[in-house]
Amino acid sequence: MGMTFLESIMTDMPLLTMVKKQVLAETPALSADDEHLEHTLCMLCSFYSLDDIMSFISSEKFRSLALRDEPWIGFEIGLYKDHTKTIEFIPSATEFILADSLMTGVFEHHVWKGTTTEELHNALLLWLNLSMSGLQ
Repeated sequence: MGMTFLESIMTDMPLLTMVKKQVLAETPALSADDEHLEHTLCMLCSFYSLDDIMSFISSEKFRSLALRDEPWIGFEIGLYKDHTKTIEFIPSATEFILADSLMTGVFEHHVWKGTTTEELHNALLLWLNLSMSGLQ
């Protein structure tokens, strides 16, 4: 007999991780919900797909915490299957920045900047495709 839907979900491995990496500037005034989410993001959070992490980044809770006038918080996004493959993510109200500190060559000058979540999705997809090449 085959696996049930719930069993198949439970055996699937996450694709991506995200964790708070650094505070880049003075912490702005945070609501209780913002503080709770910041605390949660201090622990490694996992996502099952690129759409999953993009849904989180687009959520009102994340936007409230991270998308301020000036960038103040930095995150590390990585592959769940290989924690050595990471990229830095710096969000603000006006732009998203991906910094390729491992210098894989996926972005010109190892930095990508964009203003929409669609652009961010496409940039992360490029990084993901490069990072996953060679993984089994």
